[in-house]
Amino acid sequence: MRSDTVAVIYLQKIKNARRVYATCIYGKVNCDGFKKEGITFPSIEMQKQLLKDFYEQCKVSPNELSYVEAHSTGTAVGDPVEVMAIDQALCSKRNSPLMIGSVKSNLGHSEAASGFCQIAKVILAMETGIITPTINYKRPRKQLTAIIEGRIKVVTEPTQFDGGYISVNSFGFGGSNSHILLQSNLKNKINNGAPSDDLPRLVVVSGRTKEGVKIILNDVSKYCIVFYYFKYNFIYIIFYYHKSSKVSIQNRP
Repeated sequence: MRSDTVAVIYLQKIKNARRVYATCIYGKVNCDGFKKEGITFPSIEMQKQLLKDFYEQCKVSPNELSYVEAHSTGTAVGDPVEVMAIDQALCSKRNSPLMIGSVKSNLGHSEAASGFCQIAKVILAMETGIITPTINYKRPRKQLTAIIEGRIKVVTEPTQFDGGYISVNSFGFGGSNSHILLQSNLKNKINNGAPSDDLPRLVVVSGRTKEGVKIILNDVSKYCIVFYYFKYNFIYIIFYYHKSSKVSIQNRP
């Protein structure tokens, strides 16, 4: 299913970054557009060559990969070729199945922006510690022997991510094949992420309807006891909508 996406990835040198979501370890591209089958037909040899060259050059073992975000469009030709290339290039020496998935099952194929969607999914997994599942996947095609035989596993449930390396496969219409490697930026949370002071916290609540605001307030109030246990105090403040405001949501408590 085709879709539209607006996505932005902000790159900074790590020494200048105020907040690091992930570190880009390496990236590489090759192309197989000139072939007799046509530019839209994938090449297992070029995909496999890209992956082999990639990990030789970046000096990271494929065995260290926690997950691969695949290009996977759900097609009868493209998916078997990609899975076979991943299997042959990355899985020969692994002791455990390599987890893969595709955000296209969740968002559709946003074509030129699809690679950014994949990166966004990976960064969210690194930030939350949970890999989003690939939905609507039931069983592998008979050509997907690496999945059938257990060398590759499709993530179909929210899956814990404990840090490490995640790679992304993204292919272009004209025969370009690209691969990047990201590393998570895990930081140990002090006091389980809770502030060490007893200062009250301000909670701003808004919604598109008054009923929606009430639901949000009721949901937040359920957590007051939990947060009070951690010495949190909530303050609710009333906001009045003004014509000069750029915020379009008018209903506020």
